[in-house]
Amino acid sequence: MMNNCHSKCAALYNHTNVRGGNRVYPCCRYKQPIQTFDGDIDTILHSKEYKQLRENWSINDPNCAKCMHEEILGKESLRQRFNKEYNTKKVELKYLEVGFDNICDLTCDGCWEEWSSAWWAKKNPNLPHKQGITSTEEFTNIPSTVNKVVFLGGEPLMTNRHRRFLESFDTLQDLEVEYFTNGMHKLHEEDYQLLSQCKRVHFTVSIDGVGTLNEAVRGGSVWSRVVKTLDEIRDTFDYTIHTTIHKNNWHGLPELAEFTKNYACWTTNILTFPKKLDIINLEQCDKIKLEKILDTYDIPNKTYIQAHLQGEA
Repeated sequence: MMNNCHSKCAALYNHTNVRGGNRVYPCCRYKQPIQTFDGDIDTILHSKEYKQLRENWSINDPNCAKCMHEEILGKESLRQRFNKEYNTKKVELKYLEVGFDNICDLTCDGCWEEWSSAWWAKKNPNLPHKQGITSTEEFTNIPSTVNKVVFLGGEPLMTNRHRRFLESFDTLQDLEVEYFTNGMHKLHEEDYQLLSQCKRVHFTVSIDGVGTLNEAVRGGSVWSRVVKTLDEIRDTFDYTIHTTIHKNNWHGLPELAEFTKNYACWTTNILTFPKKLDIINLEQCDKIKLEKILDTYDIPNKTYIQAHLQGEA
């Protein structure tokens, strides 16, 4: 019989993910929304949808395929990381992921209009851009148990909603805050003042190549601006450079390995959707080249990447 750590996911007891269009997901990886957000944060985990999910959940849920894939290949999954930090003894919202909208100025490979209004505009050039923007209700009744907030996108630094959200807390001294950013937008003085009050602040900066390669696979990005933003962030906050590896950028990993030597933390993950960009679909000759890169350079999560390459397309 499986023990508690293996048979449950602590995210269902301590966490929720709210996205543009008022969609609620159990986590950032779950493949479909389970309810509609009405603005009241405090009631989400106690809804009938969450109760049913906790009662019926299993790691074999197809909506959780990414975590199952990682665990099969020996990589610590998001579920396992949740289970290390949180427990399943009590339903209590502690960790909140917020995507206020899909407002973003980039059209990155592997992304689509759900996450980027720029992608929507690119696919609908004859319609007003504002029609492609999906937003959420204003957030109310944030429980005092919340001690971690992650701002997702779109691009969270393109609007002031993240700032207004932090201003709604009675105190920030026990709050951990993380931003996922494309590196194209500077923080304002008001942001520095707010974030200086938080317990911990971390920025995850998405960089998928060096120089022109990053500009090519993250359409609309300007390399010099991304580097400048990254340098400004590292002067003040904890940070991670995050690379999503796919068919259009794997060949740039050697340059990224050299670039990131000047920075504290670099991590990688594999793009598995849309499937056509998954590196598992590389030609055999390119797979061999990628294997050589992985053997030669210090690439984060290389064991997982190598195991993934051995699978079937």
